[in-house]
Amino acid sequence: MTSTQAPQPAHQRALIAEYIAESLRTLPAGSSFAVRVAYTADHPVDSLTPRRRLSHFHAENTLSRRVLAFVSQGGCLVAGLEVHEFTTLRIEAQGDQPPRTRIAVDCCIEKLDTSGELVCRMPIARALVAGYLRSLHRYSAALNIPSVGVHLFARAQPEYLFAKSKDNPRKRILGDLELVKWWQRALEFALEYGVGSTLDKNNPPSACPEPVSACSHTAVANCIVPGSTMGESPWFFGNNSGSCNERSKSVDWKWGLPYPLSARAHDCVLQFPDDPITRLLAEAHSSSWSVSALLDMLSVSEECGSGHRTAYFLASLPLYSGVSVQASDIADSSTASQGHLSFDDYDKILIALFDHEMDFSNPASAHSSSSRLFNCLDGSYDIPVIDVETVGPATTRDTAQAEKPRELPTVNDLSTMVRKKRKVVS
Repeated sequence: MTSTQAPQPAHQRALIAEYIAESLRTLPAGSSFAVRVAYTADHPVDSLTPRRRLSHFHAENTLSRRVLAFVSQGGCLVAGLEVHEFTTLRIEAQGDQPPRTRIAVDCCIEKLDTSGELVCRMPIARALVAGYLRSLHRYSAALNIPSVGVHLFARAQPEYLFAKSKDNPRKRILGDLELVKWWQRALEFALEYGVGSTLDKNNPPSACPEPVSACSHTAVANCIVPGSTMGESPWFFGNNSGSCNERSKSVDWKWGLPYPLSARAHDCVLQFPDDPITRLLAEAHSSSWSVSALLDMLSVSEECGSGHRTAYFLASLPLYSGVSVQASDIADSSTASQGHLSFDDYDKILIALFDHEMDFSNPASAHSSSSRLFNCLDGSYDIPVIDVETVGPATTRDTAQAEKPRELPTVNDLSTMVRKKRKVVS
């Protein structure tokens, strides 16, 4: 590996899927699911801070890959997650001092969606995100880094991965602010789960984990709602019923972006593809903007202002060696591309998912559409399938609704990186 070549950690598809499966297994007992995960090989991309000013020697290389996870039940897709991961190698030297090499990993949650076809009401979207975040500990074993950045832009849209699912009467639509609160609780749970103890297939962690007494690590999470003030933060961070924040101190919430307000935005704010911040900072007159000025512009932008209520969530998920990762799960860098999809193949999967014949508006068409996608995943790309049997305890709500599980909306349509006003959530 040359001095400016970023490392290419290999991430087995089965490894990510196994962590998601473990998270799903903690859901109320009696349900069966199947997990599939597709991902691309690492691919060189532009820097996440393309116009950063530097006063000393600096070399940087950023690699990116995409991850697409699906959960199905009874042969029908019920939830999906798309994430964009970035690995950046920076080499910096100043004066006579030896060069410093730093590796940073950031993941951007782009889409989270449900189809409306879950048989029994349960927090499957939350469990899917939690399992994915727990899987990020693979970076500690592969790159020996202390933390991973987790980013998402939350804005409502009735469907994103599952075509016509907005017409499914079993979906529940939340308003903008309710959606932001849902994401705060869901991300809090997922981060809490992510800093949990070692993955143990014989003793899976709880669906709402107790405080992690054996580990002092804390995930620091930031939230900013453009147009809102710090005085409104208790409305978002308050101890809501069922929030894991009442049971654990493993997530430290802070209001605002984790950058100095007076700092030049281009020097520190990460710019992810298809993001309102990225589009604002692409404007020629943004060169001198401070972080404070960027937030002011964001609050009156077309995507985050004009009555829209959106949120940016940024978290630092601590990694530690306590999570068990088998040596066979971390391939040599020379074989890092083996088993990965090309970007073209990944796009073909998305094309199959968004085909005009796909329809999740009712059970019959949802099963037919799911079968079409499975033929693509299992036939053309040999995506591994992991079966899951849930073993968690029933909740009070589950017990109350046991006799009529279909009378209430069972799933929320959740997505990020979107540009419409309403969102579906579970």
